[in-house]
Amino acid sequence: MPTTSSLKILLDLAQLQTDTLARKLGKLNLQQQEAEKKLNLLLQYRHSYQSHLQNSTETGIDHIEWLNFIAFMNKLDAAITEQRQAVLFAQNKKNTGNNEFLFSQKKLKSYDTLSQRKKTEEELIQLKNEQKLQDEFASNSYFRNSHPPKNS
Repeated sequence: MPTTSSLKILLDLAQLQTDTLARKLGKLNLQQQEAEKKLNLLLQYRHSYQSHLQNSTETGIDHIEWLNFIAFMNKLDAAITEQRQAVLFAQNKKNTGNNEFLFSQKKLKSYDTLSQRKKTEEELIQLKNEQKLQDEFASNSYFRNSHPPKNS
């Protein structure tokens, strides 16, 4: 079984790694949320622009405005497709970060369990040593009291 100091070092390193991965996971969550927010904004903008065009077609729209609308919608659709890919990429990174964090937590828990076992083992050894000393003291005291020294 590892010594207490090496186990403590491993426990501290695992805690540091878990803390670092937790911060990284927080950033990845934020990045995913931002990517989704941007995608939703693009989708809302597309819907709004399309509604605006439908209102404009009721009053009449010329050929150039129609071509501009088609060109803009194509660019907007390309941006939406690109943003969907960015959302998927962010989700994959977050999932990977989550798995790394969970693995690190599991490792930390393992080291903590080993540390607790080692501590319990050391406490039992200390209790046995104390009991042994008390038994020796009691035995010596009994022996001295039952066999008083002879006076010459």
